[in-house]
Amino acid sequence: MSKGTTNLSRRDALILGASSLAALSTPRVARAATKLRVAKANPHAISFAPVDVGIAKGFFPGLDIEIINFAGSAPAMQGLVSGAADMYLGGGTDLAFEVKGVPITAVAELAGPPLLLCIIVPWDSPIKTADDMKGKVVQVSSKGSTTDWLVKKLAETKGWGPDGITTVALGGQLPAQVAALKTHQVDAIVGTSSLAFELEEKQEGRLLIPTADYVKDFLLHAIFATNAFLQSDPATVRAFLKGWFQSIAFMRANRDETLKIITPITQVGAAAEAKEYDLVMPMFSADGKFDAKSLDVMAQSFVDLKILPAKPDMSKLVTEKYLPA
Repeated sequence: MSKGTTNLSRRDALILGASSLAALSTPRVARAATKLRVAKANPHAISFAPVDVGIAKGFFPGLDIEIINFAGSAPAMQGLVSGAADMYLGGGTDLAFEVKGVPITAVAELAGPPLLLCIIVPWDSPIKTADDMKGKVVQVSSKGSTTDWLVKKLAETKGWGPDGITTVALGGQLPAQVAALKTHQVDAIVGTSSLAFELEEKQEGRLLIPTADYVKDFLLHAIFATNAFLQSDPATVRAFLKGWFQSIAFMRANRDETLKIITPITQVGAAAEAKEYDLVMPMFSADGKFDAKSLDVMAQSFVDLKILPAKPDMSKLVTEKYLPA
């Protein structure tokens, strides 16, 4: 081989080397994350905070999640109908909206027993146990609401009949509820455990019993997706659910870190939030599978609350086909 040929080969090698370095130094165009709009029925409820935990810990790779907050189920339904969100974290009672024509489907059980809700009595109340509730007056958000049903279930469980406990609707505004409790306008209210723990710190109220003490089979919360989104992007629904249940597993295993993430979201004092975490974590489903007995209880509650004239076929309102394998 001649000297000229040798020099040419070296030059080619240098050119190839330079080209390789240039290719390595050129930034790769990152694949755009998939946009996903997730609505919450309540921006501050611990029930829906796992999505925030998942975002903070990176459990939703490839998803660009936008959280959309609603103040209750009714406005959330309006938002879903108008196309404001793709998925929705809401109440089990929202299954009734499916029957009424809202184009959504429940794709996972979020929380079962109603540990989040409890009966709260004034700090100085003589009521000490559930047995003391006979004949008492309890404030609920509205007649025919879930809170109304939970109070009536206590009377039914105790064998006191439909009038064993009187419910009054004073609206869902928290200041009005607390004022009614503190001034003894009512004997008790149905509220969240975090509210009970905050009132205990101020010696203004105390948690009597979680409603889950007497309602064992229940679907407190569910994860929904719009039917249009299920058709257009089922892979993203599956990816979200996979990340959600990773978040639940993390929350159970990492109490202190979880509390650091969720306390600014729930806007509850640190001590009260820690107590709420300890009480309610068992309510979260670990796999999203629907419990048949709980679904039947929910179906009956729709009739009891006069939301629907008859029990619906719940199997048509839920699906497990998008759950992680």
